[in-house]
Amino acid sequence: MNIQQMRYVAAIANNGSFREAAKKLYISQPSLSHAIKELEKELDVQLFERTRQGASLTSEGMDFFQYTQPILAQVELLENRYLANEENEKHFSISSQHYDFLSIMISQLIQNFPDYNDFRIFESTTLNVIKDVEQYRSEFGILLFNDSNQAGLSRLLENGELEYEILTTFQTHIFMREGHPLATKSVIELSDLHDYSQVRFTQETNNYTYFAEDLIDFPGITQVIHTSDRATLTGILQRTDAYGSGSGLVEDPRSQGIVLIPLANSPENKMVMIKKKSRRISGIGEAFLTNLKKYFIDFQETQKNKKK
Repeated sequence: MNIQQMRYVAAIANNGSFREAAKKLYISQPSLSHAIKELEKELDVQLFERTRQGASLTSEGMDFFQYTQPILAQVELLENRYLANEENEKHFSISSQHYDFLSIMISQLIQNFPDYNDFRIFESTTLNVIKDVEQYRSEFGILLFNDSNQAGLSRLLENGELEYEILTTFQTHIFMREGHPLATKSVIELSDLHDYSQVRFTQETNNYTYFAEDLIDFPGITQVIHTSDRATLTGILQRTDAYGSGSGLVEDPRSQGIVLIPLANSPENKMVMIKKKSRRISGIGEAFLTNLKKYFIDFQETQKNKKK
């Protein structure tokens, strides 16, 4: 039994057929079938029920699959750790909370690094972003820090041997549709929001407020709508009088039918980059950070000019 055979079993189980698994694994179907037969012979069990519709795990196969998942996860972690710095690997991966500017930055990288054949942009929740960087799946993570979450998140980063760098600071903004009753205000007070629903990004748990990606959380909210998708959040804002909160670092919000209004007396927030302490920044990573910092400077300057 070897790691490759474990991966073969996982691929067949996840794809539901030998044919589809062979495509994903870039091997021939006969080679895959032979490898599984050899494994079944060695273990003296039948791992799959084979039918015209595909393949499904037997009860023994399910046991085997479940036992191998932690092993494969550890192998992936080792590979990410020790293969991440190979200069001949042309891939770049970044993990982030939900931010508009990511598509702009990655588009620049795609144009400037045409020899790179694999880009991965993983938009997820706070804890998933941290885990993704901690386990070497992404070179960087992008998160927000504020007064309420910085201490808790800093402890998590330290435990994961991660460090952070502040990229920019920003004021909390309220997001709402253009025809919202509050849309004509130049500044939003917390008291203005009392009668309206709030749309929030779903996090792993409600037990720790420092996981929250949203910048407003106060008692007495009329209604809360949770979503894990940025497009869904925007769609709800466009069609209702609900509001969201965030950084205000949004490219051309009016094209989405959304307005962004500063929240009065909001504390300073920080956009930070997190990385593994032991991981050297790659050449494409340096380019990404340089472009991102320039984007923030230009964006803030543009916003100042609009207010003049």
